[in-house]
Amino acid sequence: MASPQSTEMSNKTSGEPIYTWSVKEFQDLYTRMGTGAFMMSERFASPQPVTIDPETGVKDPIHWWRLVLYPHGYANQPDYLAVFLTAFRSEYEKKNQVKSRTVQRFWFELFRVDNPDVKSKKLTHLAIRSFKKSDFVFESRDDIHTLGTRKFVPFTEIFADGKNHNNVTLVIRVHIINEDPFMKDSSNEGTKPNEIRTKPFLSSFEKYFMDERYCDVEFEFDCGSRIKSNRLALASRSEYFDSLFKGEWSVAGTTPIHVTGMKFQVFKAILYYLYTDKLEDDLSLDTLQNLYFDSEARHLDDLKEMVIIRIGEMANVHTWDQILRFSLKTNEEKLKKIVMLFLQFNWDEVKQTKQMKRMLKEGNIDWISVIENLITTKILGD
Repeated sequence: MASPQSTEMSNKTSGEPIYTWSVKEFQDLYTRMGTGAFMMSERFASPQPVTIDPETGVKDPIHWWRLVLYPHGYANQPDYLAVFLTAFRSEYEKKNQVKSRTVQRFWFELFRVDNPDVKSKKLTHLAIRSFKKSDFVFESRDDIHTLGTRKFVPFTEIFADGKNHNNVTLVIRVHIINEDPFMKDSSNEGTKPNEIRTKPFLSSFEKYFMDERYCDVEFEFDCGSRIKSNRLALASRSEYFDSLFKGEWSVAGTTPIHVTGMKFQVFKAILYYLYTDKLEDDLSLDTLQNLYFDSEARHLDDLKEMVIIRIGEMANVHTWDQILRFSLKTNEEKLKKIVMLFLQFNWDEVKQTKQMKRMLKEGNIDWISVIENLITTKILGD
């Protein structure tokens, strides 16, 4: 097993820790490590340490984790980079006899840094892989459990020129969201793990989406578009629709329900999410921004999180300014950091663009503070 190279952990304590693992000179690992060989990151904790003994003040993390990387592929998937999140049973979990660990969501992001030792280094976002609510069950003697993907990204995308001798640094980020009652109350003295919440009786209505055989309600829009759906599917997934079907839309009939103040594509994306628990593909940046506000207004927090991730994936030389404006408008720090990371590694390409000149001319205080932050930390001069 190879040793980790460069690591960094966020100090956030909001229940959404971010761990960053920088794997330098990846091309050497790919060349020298065989298929099935792996390396592990340093241990990192989530959330931040909590008090175990109120008398002594001794602290210990609730959760211990490591990332596991297969630089030349998993045993039966030699053409793909494999990444896993491994849970290690902590002293806190042992003392409280916790036999499983539940996270609401976690996801991996992968970036490639080309020519990391020169000024013109370039950051490329290669992939993102999200995992829904997951249980890490401690059954083995080692008190560990691993979840992840054997096919994160093909090596042909990591070595874009078809050569593996160029200097490449991979940056792997893991996001973990804990939203169950146990995690929210875990810092209180005497807290005991709550029972794991039961899952819905049906995990997905995907095969019934837009199937008119099961539709009993129709929506129409100012643009003239219409879409049909099922009341039970929507009401069981959303308190917003449940309330509407009990109120102003309570009477079922053949007359379509007219929807105002929302674009058809945004409404369709919401229905698709409620049926499938997924974010629809090929949505425009404008649609995603509108979807962010509409999902927030309807308390669809998981959908809003998916939208933030998707918008971040769309950052490029043509969209960075629009995404930055949006992140400042919504106070989404995660999105702002993604844009700053893009600017950090693509400054030579964007500094003379019309978008940059226009935003500097506007004199927006928030925007100027972003640039000043980049300059004062000497990121631009690296």
